[in-house]
Amino acid sequence: MSGTLIPEALPLPAVPRTLSLGLVLVVLIVAFESMAVSTVLPRVAEQLSGLALYGWASSAFLLSSLFGAVLGGVLADRRGLAFGAVLALVLFAAGLLVGAASPTMLVFVLARLLQGLGAGGLAALPWAVISTRYPPAARARMLAAISSAWLLPALVGPLIASVMADQWSWRVVFWGLVPLLALSAPLCVLPLRVRVRQPSEGKAARSNRRVLWAALALSVSAGALVEGLRRADALGLLLGVAGVLGVGLSTRTLFPAGMWRFAGGLPSALMVRGLAAFAVMGTTSFLPLALNELRGLSLTGAGIILSLGGVTWTLGSWIQARLEDAHGEASRPLRIRAGLGGVAVGVALTALGVLGVLPLWVVYPAWVLACLGMGVGYTSTSLFAMSSASPEGAGQLSGQLANIESLMVALAAGIGGALIARVRPLDGAFTLAFAVTLLGAVLALVMVGRLRRASGP
Repeated sequence: MSGTLIPEALPLPAVPRTLSLGLVLVVLIVAFESMAVSTVLPRVAEQLSGLALYGWASSAFLLSSLFGAVLGGVLADRRGLAFGAVLALVLFAAGLLVGAASPTMLVFVLARLLQGLGAGGLAALPWAVISTRYPPAARARMLAAISSAWLLPALVGPLIASVMADQWSWRVVFWGLVPLLALSAPLCVLPLRVRVRQPSEGKAARSNRRVLWAALALSVSAGALVEGLRRADALGLLLGVAGVLGVGLSTRTLFPAGMWRFAGGLPSALMVRGLAAFAVMGTTSFLPLALNELRGLSLTGAGIILSLGGVTWTLGSWIQARLEDAHGEASRPLRIRAGLGGVAVGVALTALGVLGVLPLWVVYPAWVLACLGMGVGYTSTSLFAMSSASPEGAGQLSGQLANIESLMVALAAGIGGALIARVRPLDGAFTLAFAVTLLGAVLALVMVGRLRRASGP
């Protein structure tokens, strides 16, 4: 996202009392959708005969959310945050309605793309507001509160979604979220009516256009790469090469220089954060299907595992907030290393449990460990990134934090989906998919040292 909400010399307007509630509510809406879709996606693929497009159901949502986050920033610059929030809510609701009525898997994927446009605009709001409206001492607690918005969806979302799919239809899951949006929209929009003025509207407009085109190019390029991986022909090779080149070029505008080579400071913080998301959220994209296909676990059983992960992720976020208050910035590198170590070990044990090398019960504590590690390490990395950026770059940072997550998880889901579509038998496909996400976790852990050197005196 471009310079959304860049602070100027004049004092900011008073923050409405309901702002924190509005931010949490925005995340709550997106969290319900995410947890529900992750749970019922195997049933959707089965009933729509769409296993070949399974990875696209996640990647389309994530890649369009990347563009949606940047578009939301541009609209916030030009029309204010309230306008962007309204548009995002409308797009999200339209995507839910189309998804509920989808006759084929292709239409369902297109509906997910529409949902992603709206979800991206909604998901970027908390980062922009926290970076500019909250003092540094309150950011860790607010980040923990935002993470806590996943608690209720994590506890009941997968269970409710699986029961709805088993008792009625997976389509009811999408219909049921629309009334929630209608009730929540006023509380989400009204606190955002106050607009923070930009110091240089002409310069901001030019920057907005440049970043918006770069975000569109990145979404299209990453999509070409995902499709290239899914296809086993000459066109697939061409799409893959074009996708890699496009991703490399477009990220030069959206992210700081040196990110792909883990340059010290903010570039390495974004990459470590992105790789952690690649590992855990990427695994989440195919974990329910793997549990169902390889271990015969029902949607409800798989949903329980996702619920445990969501709860422990929230717990980890609160733990890091307490540690931040007690020990300050100096403890961040150690927290990040410990958290990402838990992620690597947890993903590895989860894979062994799902693939049958270890007993199935191992998956439960293993996934808890992975998500607890994410709560501690992932959020601590976000705080490190915030402290590495200048106040003038707060709006841009909010977009970078959202976009690196969307990009890396979309790539992980796309690679997993391509393996599921192309590799037989399925246990071989899932073995390779777990290996890919575990590699991301290990690489994130190894590169934590770059943060330590950058944060030193």
